[in-house]
Amino acid sequence: MFSGIALVAVAAAQVAAQQPLNLTCGGGGTANKATAVSGYSNTQAFGTVGTTPVSGSAQTTTTVYGTRQQGFADQVDIRLFSGDDRIRLPRTLLPPLHGGSDGWFKLKNVKADERSIHASAAVNFMNNPKVYIDRVTGTISISGRAGDYSGQCQATPADAPAKF
Repeated sequence: MFSGIALVAVAAAQVAAQQPLNLTCGGGGTANKATAVSGYSNTQAFGTVGTTPVSGSAQTTTTVYGTRQQGFADQVDIRLFSGDDRIRLPRTLLPPLHGGSDGWFKLKNVKADERSIHASAAVNFMNNPKVYIDRVTGTISISGRAGDYSGQCQATPADAPAKF
């Protein structure tokens, strides 16, 4: 039992020892967008029943709901290890109802080691896309209900001056 407690303490110390990390990632992906297509039909019938003429008409509207995939290119920003882990996702990956603050979403379940970072973005109660960052190659992949994103990240100093 003591060794389990010691491992938890070591893991907590490793996470606490992480330096703040700001990433800017460029890339693209495919967003799953809801679609609705409506169809309208009008039918008329004429005839006779015995010697009595009859006629009638009917109108129908049908709506079919589905999804379509939409390609996009955009930037993702990530802030880690400063006590407020968060991510700014591309707008096209966001559902109509979502949380966040000024486009930023909390990162949950952040697990980091020297080679990778895994987390989930808290977009809403049904949508928590998985975030994977390869710390060796600098690649990022995001996968969730609203779509997928992949790109290349660069570390950006928190105190970097404006370029223009």
